[in-house]
Parts: sequence; C-alpha cells; structure tokens
Amino acid sequence: MRAVALLVWGLSLSSARAETPLTVAIFAPNAPFESGTDRFAFATKMAQQLASAGVAPTPKVFAHASDFEAAIQKHQVDFALVDGVYLAAKGRAFGVLGTASFRGEMAPHWALYSGTASSVHDLAGKKLTLVWAGTHDAAFLDNALFESELSVSHFFSQVKSAPDVHSAVAAAALKKTDAVFAPEGSGQGLRRVFEAGRIPNAAFCQVQKALAPALVARVKTAMLAMAAVGDFDGFRSSSNDPYRLLGLRMKPHPKRPVMAEPETIFLDGDVLLPPAFDPAWVDAKELYDSGDSAAVRAQVIGGALSAPSAMY
Repeated sequence: MRAVALLVWGLSLSSARAETPLTVAIFAPNAPFESGTDRFAFATKMAQQLASAGVAPTPKVFAHASDFEAAIQKHQVDFALVDGVYLAAKGRAFGVLGTASFRGEMAPHWALYSGTASSVHDLAGKKLTLVWAGTHDAAFLDNALFESELSVSHFFSQVKSAPDVHSAVAAAALKKTDAVFAPEGSGQGLRRVFEAGRIPNAAFCQVQKALAPALVARVKTAMLAMAAVGDFDGFRSSSNDPYRLLGLRMKPHPKRPVMAEPETIFLDGDVLLPPAFDPAWVDAKELYDSGDSAAVRAQVIGGALSAPSAMY
C-alpha cells in the first residue's frame, strides 16, 4: 500500500509540475527589432513554437535589465531570448540552447555609424549613442569594440543611452547624436566610419535551473526547428563559449611592444673581403718612342705606371 501511495504521490507531483505555467521572455535590446510591438510579436511566435513541444508558455518582453533580473529573482522567467552583450557582461550561468541568426549571421561585425563624420578622428568631442544592455557597457565599448585603443569617456563629449538598436540608429539619422555603434546592416542611411569585431547575437537560454532535463530537451528541439520570421533566420545550436569569450574581450588588453630578436644572416666570405689589388706592368717603351702619350695612358691598367730605367 505504501508503494502504491508513493506512486500516486509521484504522479500527482509530476502532473502539478507539468501544469505549472511557464514563461518565455525577451530581453534583447541589440536584436534588430524595430519596436516593442515587434518584440512582443516575436515572443508570441516563440510561445507558439513551444506548443509543439507540449508547452504553452506565457510570452513576456523586458525593456530594462533591472526589470528582467527582478523577474528572474521571482522565478517568473523560465526560458528567454537574452541579449548577447548582456550575457557576456553579466557572466550569468544561463544555459545557452541556441543562438539567433539574423540576416544569415550568428555573430555579425559591429560598426560605428555616423551621419555627420567620415572618420573616427572627426568624432572627437562629439556625442555617441549606444544601447545599454547591462552595467559593463563602458568596458564593452572600450575593450571589445575599440580594442583598448580608445577611451570612449575621454574621446567623446557625451555617451548617451538608447532603449534599443533601432532607436539608437534613428537618433543618429535625425542628427540627435553624432555616432552610434550597431550590428552591421542596422545603420541604413548612415556612413560606416569604423568596423569592430564580431559580436554574438542574442541566445535562447534556459533561465531557471530547476527544470526537468526532458522538458529542456523538448524545448531546445522545438526552438531549433523554428521557422524564419522577417530578418530572423532561425536558431542555431550553440553553447556559452561565444559569450564567455566576449566577456574576456571586455577586459582591458593594453598593447605592449614585442621584443624582436635579430635574425642571424650568413654571407659568403668573399662578400666581406676586399678585392685583391694586382698592379700590372706595361711595356710602354715603344709607345713612348712613337710619342703617342694618349696611347700610353690607354694601355695603363690596374695600377700606377712604373717605367723601366732604360726609358730615362
């Protein structure tokens, strides 16, 4: 009877867990969505896709990192599309199930765009706008994008924040700011003045750790099969490695001179020896007898003329 009771209790517990509502969210301000409405529509598409895995999550969208983190602390987010810069900066132990591909790129180059300048030097003392995805964005700018070659806080007169990449690019297009960093392909109508390295896109993550492995496996399979939506091409299987490496790039890496050891050069000995000097004796008596002094000079080769004593 006890075994039967335990079995019934276990089935009831499993049923209760299965019926627990799940939440799939988006916090990806650097993803190429044009508005909050587009973000919510994409979150709804993800929720519909998970229905094929026997899951019916509630879609949510977060515009600020603080709100996203507060919801996580309250266990109100189970799966989420999480900004790649945020993942790298925070170093959170979210389980990356796949990386989003936009316009065929999982890790596009980022670029500095401007509507007023033609080079980085022209932007000295000007305004820069960036999407703030976390608390380490200054390190992201200085080290990951400018590779520790330029201090943003000293070079630009002001660094402004934008809620998403579309708003940041629009501010540059309207001349409300002088420059904006954004993924390549996002700066339509602006001039690209600097190309930075590749930055991984947002990742679809398991946020809550206390989820059944079988459920996580079904969710991953369903999301990797999600069809294209607009600029979104689908999710590609990935891991935390690209975001961990980006986190390392955010740390200062000052340039140091490399001490080069001179190369040993082996030369033929004849190159280093002066040529041998072998004066030649010329029999110039007949030429002197003929009185042709020009011919005498033409015959003297390889040294000074030493005439025989018989000539005098």
